[in-house]
Amino acid sequence: MNYFLGNHLGIVKYVPLIFFSSILTFLLIGWLYGRYRARTSEHVVVRDSLATAIFGLSALVLGFTFSNAADHFDTRMRVIRDQANSAKQVYQSSSYLNPKDQAIVKDTLQQMITLRISVYEDIKTFDDLDGKLDAMGKLLNKLNKEINESIPRAPASTKDLANTVLRPQLTHLLDIYQEGILNAKHHPPAIIERFLFALLSIGALLSGYSMAVKKEEDWFLTALYLGLMGFALYVIFSLEFPHQLQSSEYINADFLRLQKAWQ
Repeated sequence: MNYFLGNHLGIVKYVPLIFFSSILTFLLIGWLYGRYRARTSEHVVVRDSLATAIFGLSALVLGFTFSNAADHFDTRMRVIRDQANSAKQVYQSSSYLNPKDQAIVKDTLQQMITLRISVYEDIKTFDDLDGKLDAMGKLLNKLNKEINESIPRAPASTKDLANTVLRPQLTHLLDIYQEGILNAKHHPPAIIERFLFALLSIGALLSGYSMAVKKEEDWFLTALYLGLMGFALYVIFSLEFPHQLQSSEYINADFLRLQKAWQ
């Protein structure tokens, strides 16, 4: 699934709907088959212990997937905040350089922030993302070269500060942006998502079958379950793919504030 999504990133926003549609479809199939069995057989037994085991396994995998997605989201947001803060520090400390070098460094930083904001815009495949990440890497190398060449030319009164303050800040900026590049395509193995898809579909099939066989149809609770499950899936995938399923203004808020302050 990850390979498929990696080459069709435009459909990521529809993945929760695909999962939900499958749950609804298998629920109805199970219910129809249960009704058929109830009509054609005198006595149909539902093994509650087996159904409970499958439901428990589904809950376990669902909880694991949610926890994993939440951890990935927290990591991405931490990196974003750190990237924005490190760019701000380097921008401010560039004042230790001579005026001409300051202007060059600040212009490169502004280009970096603009590119960082747009990294996930209008991408349809991982190849598109790789192209933007490569451009980001080239800007990082350019910034590294500009600052390291500028520090020896800094005014005598601020050269020590450029060495002791600006240089370490530059090192941290390069490290945190490199971490962001490496994490850009980091997602759980596709087999976990496939397993979750299979478990939720089978669980829905058993739920529909059990309702029909036991004649315990409660469509209010069924609708409530479907609504909660659909929302849970949306939350999981919006945490795992925030740039595709959440507002870009929210995700890039730190960069946008920084960009506005530099205008």
